[in-house]
Amino acid sequence: MWYSPEPLVWSVPGHHFLLLGAVSCPLSTGFPAFASAGLSVSCAYQVPGPEAGRSTRVAVAVVDTFVWQALASVAIPGFTINRVCAASLYVLGTATRWPLAVRKWTTTALGLLAIPIIIHPIDRSVDFLLDSSLRKLYPSVEKPSSS
Repeated sequence: MWYSPEPLVWSVPGHHFLLLGAVSCPLSTGFPAFASAGLSVSCAYQVPGPEAGRSTRVAVAVVDTFVWQALASVAIPGFTINRVCAASLYVLGTATRWPLAVRKWTTTALGLLAIPIIIHPIDRSVDFLLDSSLRKLYPSVEKPSSS
């Protein structure tokens, strides 16, 4: 068995499996699905308002949560970290004479260090994107009168 930092590859004589992709893709896709469904189902009976329309409000909450999780937790951070790693590997390759293994591990460390920096801007951007698009399509919930 042979391991390298990026991408993690499991080498078997005659076969090559991209272990990281085979394991991480279903997990990263499944997490938002189960998190949004579980959270929405557990909160279904906490939705205020009359019984009529409760299932619609819960369905909207499930869709909204799933889309938000898929964008803010999987797609955009994955793409951003991938580009940070690709750019850092390129810069390290042109600016240093470090061995390839050192450049790859440094690239991996820089990708991990980028995570705390990108979290809040991505979350705010996804909120703005959904407020400007998908959330405008949801049925409006009438506020109860105060009288």
